[in-house]
Amino acid sequence: MLNRFSLKRIRTMMMSWNFFMIVCYAMIFMFSTNYIIANNLSRDFLSSLNYIPTSPEIIFFKTLFLYCIILILMNFFDHRIKEYPFENILFLSLETMIGFIIMKSLYFSYNGIIYLIFSDAIFRFKENKYVKWLTIPLSLLLMISNYNFFSTLFPLVNADAYLNVYANASRGLLQVGINFLDMINLLLFILFLMIYIANEVQENERMTQELIMVHQVNHELENYAAVSEKIAEDKERKRLAREIHDTLGHALTGIAAGVDACIAMIDINPQATKQQLQVISKVVRQGIVDVRNSLNKLRPGALEQHGFKGAIDHMIEEFTSVSDLTITLDYRLDKVDFENTKEDILFRVIQESVTNAVRHGDATHIDISLYIEDNNLYLRIQDNGQGCEEIHYGFGLKQMTERLAMINGKVTYDGHHGFLTIVTIPMQEGELYD
Repeated sequence: MLNRFSLKRIRTMMMSWNFFMIVCYAMIFMFSTNYIIANNLSRDFLSSLNYIPTSPEIIFFKTLFLYCIILILMNFFDHRIKEYPFENILFLSLETMIGFIIMKSLYFSYNGIIYLIFSDAIFRFKENKYVKWLTIPLSLLLMISNYNFFSTLFPLVNADAYLNVYANASRGLLQVGINFLDMINLLLFILFLMIYIANEVQENERMTQELIMVHQVNHELENYAAVSEKIAEDKERKRLAREIHDTLGHALTGIAAGVDACIAMIDINPQATKQQLQVISKVVRQGIVDVRNSLNKLRPGALEQHGFKGAIDHMIEEFTSVSDLTITLDYRLDKVDFENTKEDILFRVIQESVTNAVRHGDATHIDISLYIEDNNLYLRIQDNGQGCEEIHYGFGLKQMTERLAMINGKVTYDGHHGFLTIVTIPMQEGELYD
């Protein structure tokens, strides 16, 4: 921000200095013309020219009027750089055209205005990338903007003729003064470029530091995610331990105590033993209910609410609603009735595969197919992500393999064209119906 403020301040100085320079050159033509008339040098002066010069008063007011238009364009569009980028190109082109007319009006004795327009283009460059194409004709115009070149294209007055009417001492002082003023304008332009380059270097360094910081933050977030996953896993294990302790452990403890009582009473009081066994039977049934309730808590809620097909659709909707991911589902299991365990495992495999495709493969499209072939259930998941040459079995892939092994399922992976997961599970008797 500070460097941009410095650039704007130097550009303002260049605006003021160019105004002063244009006035100086126009005044030289005006005073020289008056000097020629006062000293009866008109005939000699005109005879040294190949072209009748324009009235110095016209030159004076014309150049100042045109330069004021340039200043209006520069200041007006300072507030519209980002809003109207193509209009900016148009008005920079207009500045260049008007600057050329000013130089032609001054017989190309002064080309410092190109430095100002060049600086204005650079000033707008960061907000408008198309401005760089305008710097090419500006550079070319700066190289050829002199009397010797353009006098071959159209008739011009040699501005040196206005200085030659003075004595050698006066002419020398004027030339030194003009060269000094031109040099100041050039120094302002060089200073502008130096600050601009320094600004770009600082900006690049700042962006590099920010990228390093972002990389560090990403690394820390990855570590945090791994720790959070481990903590969540430990919490789940503890929760399962509590469930087992509170349900199955309680039931088994009661059963063991009841069986011990029956062993002690069976020979003494068979009737009391029978009553005790009835109590044990109730405890066993209640334990079974508690275990089922605990297992139901482990089942995905989407399967409980929507069924297998509905749960997959619901999961797809959740993924696609929060990202640019598209998922197509080819479901050909309408006449299949799976047990809950198999549905749970298949759902978890699909969920894990979609999550991996998004998290690790940056996939934007996933095809999911479920079908029966040769008395086997096939689950095929193909994404268009980055893929990988070598499969690394992390926690997720290991879990998928272990879960599928519980139902005699097998899984294969291929990472050459995106990432492909193929699951094969033998069909059991009674799962297919007409």
